[in-house]
Amino acid sequence: MRRFPLAGPVGLALLLLRGPAVADNPETTQWVLATAKVTGRGGEEFVSSLRITNPLTQAANVDLTYLAQSPIDATFSATGDNGAAPKVRVTVGPGETVAIEDVLGTTFAGQAAPYGIPAGGIRVDSDLPVSVLSRTFVANARSASGVPGTFGFSIPAQGTRQTVSAGETAWLTYVSSSPSATSGFRTNLILLNTGPSTTVARVALVRGDGTPAAPARDYTLGRGSAAQQTDVGASFGLPGTETNLRIAVTVRSGGPVATGASLIDNAISSIAYLPPVKLDEPDDGAYGWVVTRGDPALASAGRLDILNGAPNFLSGLLVVDCSAGSFLHNFLAFGVDSGVTPNTTFTPQAGGGWSFAGSSLETGVWSGTVLPWVDGSVFGSLTFTTLATARCGAVTKSYEFAGSKAFGFGTTP
Repeated sequence: MRRFPLAGPVGLALLLLRGPAVADNPETTQWVLATAKVTGRGGEEFVSSLRITNPLTQAANVDLTYLAQSPIDATFSATGDNGAAPKVRVTVGPGETVAIEDVLGTTFAGQAAPYGIPAGGIRVDSDLPVSVLSRTFVANARSASGVPGTFGFSIPAQGTRQTVSAGETAWLTYVSSSPSATSGFRTNLILLNTGPSTTVARVALVRGDGTPAAPARDYTLGRGSAAQQTDVGASFGLPGTETNLRIAVTVRSGGPVATGASLIDNAISSIAYLPPVKLDEPDDGAYGWVVTRGDPALASAGRLDILNGAPNFLSGLLVVDCSAGSFLHNFLAFGVDSGVTPNTTFTPQAGGGWSFAGSSLETGVWSGTVLPWVDGSVFGSLTFTTLATARCGAVTKSYEFAGSKAFGFGTTP
């Protein structure tokens, strides 16, 4: 449902103050990508533990839902359905950290392998924002002198901004492959469907120079399904040792998908986590923007609405200087999906983003560009011409602006 402009400077100030969440902030919905209680191909006993931290002054009720891993079949499908998986509630007191050791063997005892694999992801839902960190480690490790110990890696939980939505691509670097079982490295790709329906994700294996290392393939994930493609290089048929590969994961339908990978030393079974990186497309919602360069640079601001993946509304409070003084001009630019008579055309550009142009008999004429940045924010340019009847007459001013998402439609700003 479309949200209409907030009124006046107070509304604009609210938009500008409410920027997007930083990726590692505590959240109320997030996913632990992978947990395990399983024996690896070299006899490693992999075990996973959690730490859940509540930074606030009220107790947090945290629901954990285990999303069991499914085997990948010959069609590259892992179709186990975790849509009705049971929840386990954990209460985390004010300022406390709850430690859950061997989470699959304790919290989810008896539920770890409904599809034959004692591994999977965990969805975390809480009534207050919490921070979640997992650690998967080899419990039967030994030092060079035979002293018992552990080694492994930590995986921070992924929030909604870190998952990969339909049309988005994430990539994983430092991917390596070796034909030897006792030397070099192997890489396991981890996929977790966080969405409510079947998802198709295209996986491409790329060399450091950007050329394909093998033909891409599609993986199909069931509702809430977790999957691991073990030894990606061998699975894609790479014959030799390579240490500078990249995996690109593009969600073709469904989703969002959480993804990551583990890098395993074949000789000693040490493991490292490979986090995803993605270009975050601007989501549907309201974006507050401020002028970063113009006349004058810091006195103008506005709002941009994106709906169905494209701009459909732009507003601004622009300060225009001339010999008669400084005057404030308010313009409202409505696109074809704005719900009112359109006065502006937003046109997709071949290289990404949109150009726009419009006018109003009460305000003036405007044009410019809206461009996406890698973190899902926007920036662009705006040229505005006042009416001949304005105090400054017909004056044209140019501005550059940048903005971040303030809130999504259907949520409370």
